[in-house]
Amino acid sequence: MKSKLPTTTTTTSSPATTTTRHVPEAILPPYAYKQDTQLPELPIALKPSIEVRPYQREAVNAIIDPATNVAQSSIIVLPCGAGKTLTSILVACTLQKPVLVVCSTIIAAEQFSNEFLNFTTLMASKTGMFAGQKKWPFNGPSGVMFTTYTMLVDSKNRTADSKRMSKFINATEWGLVILDEVHCVPASNFSKAIAKINTKVRLGLTATMLREDEKIGDLETLVGPTLYHAKWKELADKGYIAKVICTQVELSMDEPFRQVYDDVVTDASGSSGVLGHAHHIKSLLSILNPKKIQICQRLIQYHEARGDKILVFCDHIDALKLYAEKLNRPFIYGGTSPEDARSLLKRFQIDIPKLNPKEASWSELAAQRALKAKSVNTLLLSRIGDTSLDLPAATVLIQVSSHFGSRRQEAQRLGRVLRAKKRSEKGFYSRFYTLVTRGTHETSFSERRRQFLEEDCGYGYQIWAVGDENSEDGGNGWHVDSTQDVNAPEDDGVKVDPVTCTIHGADDRPYTRAADQKVLADYIRNIKNVQVEEDTDDVADVTTPQPAASKRGNKKK
Repeated sequence: MKSKLPTTTTTTSSPATTTTRHVPEAILPPYAYKQDTQLPELPIALKPSIEVRPYQREAVNAIIDPATNVAQSSIIVLPCGAGKTLTSILVACTLQKPVLVVCSTIIAAEQFSNEFLNFTTLMASKTGMFAGQKKWPFNGPSGVMFTTYTMLVDSKNRTADSKRMSKFINATEWGLVILDEVHCVPASNFSKAIAKINTKVRLGLTATMLREDEKIGDLETLVGPTLYHAKWKELADKGYIAKVICTQVELSMDEPFRQVYDDVVTDASGSSGVLGHAHHIKSLLSILNPKKIQICQRLIQYHEARGDKILVFCDHIDALKLYAEKLNRPFIYGGTSPEDARSLLKRFQIDIPKLNPKEASWSELAAQRALKAKSVNTLLLSRIGDTSLDLPAATVLIQVSSHFGSRRQEAQRLGRVLRAKKRSEKGFYSRFYTLVTRGTHETSFSERRRQFLEEDCGYGYQIWAVGDENSEDGGNGWHVDSTQDVNAPEDDGVKVDPVTCTIHGADDRPYTRAADQKVLADYIRNIKNVQVEEDTDDVADVTTPQPAASKRGNKKK
């Protein structure tokens, strides 16, 4: 039953944050947790060694009034890498009541569980898991349960273990439900599942209060108001998250690709539609533009040589697999097995120590070589990488395709490189590249996404217009016209070097011959079943094999 609450507004400002307490009608009443003697206590406290940042403490105080010990269901908006997980754990440590954590993926649920154990005094026996094949409750009357949105949705095909765990969750009265990636909740199946859970407080976490289907406003009644929203750029300036240089790389489309692109009719009537089969063929031609593949390869070569860890994002599965093949780099998508996904993510996180060959011992050099053999420096990801993956090693992101003009996706992908381990190093900047084929739909979609990052997140873009190849003095780069962002840092040591410099011993470029490009263009034009994963607003599980969505037509030839 919805409670009638007076509307109040209180605003508190600090150098890095803006906190607004606005309490309209809420689906859950305020919770006086100190006075509750019915719910069992949860023995949990933050470890003394854990450092809490000022804005995280402010966020907790916006949710739990320290003067009255009353908690309000609400939403916290913090950029990726700013510590949303720790902030929610602080709330759990304050309430000390049973906790249910709902994540978007199995890997995210496992990472959340590890953080609870790393940051707090919680015993492992007090944790439960209901995600994928892992299904067990916590021991005793109180604990912390981790699950995913998909596991909470009723299904006729549930196993006996799943039915037992679902019954356990629905029969438990929770003090706190933490909703990670809360922008997923308005999806109809998820909202119904969340509404059934009996809890005193709902706490939503997200980096982006955005959906492209206009349902984001539903969160105020499904969860609660946004009581804390930190500013991305100001947190970066204070060193809490990495500083980022955003670059839009604009590329031409050579013949025969341009001719094939222009020849594709959008549908049988010749009208222009953005959801038809022909649109997806045009998208693939834009994504698989040979020059874009070559520039992506060049960016990877340059940044790997600098010791960077690189993520490459591609929404279309056909294109993702072809990029992985031509660049000879591993990839993860919805069909990747949980074991393979975990292994690749673990190898991506391997940190290679820097050694002086003249001073290091033989055993140290041998250990370094062994780590290099196991490590993955570049990883290609489909949409499943947009949310919840904790990859602090990542310092460079290259986006070769995106979901229309989705602002949320742009911000979430930018967030993959905000938590970089090197953020405190002098002169260090994470890099965010988006590759756009000129004269295609990518241009207008990219402009909408770019405008959001500039206006809402405070990140300016520099533009690189890639021209002809530079053959002077044996060079193997390209000529580039660069338009710098007005706020571009003076100590940027990279500038346009990734595209213009000469790289000796680099792998051969794919599709340099016109004949090879013609074969690729014809292959794309004849694809009958374009594979695109579902939008992560209505998220599927990253480690549950998912058939790629078939947009139109029959099986691929």
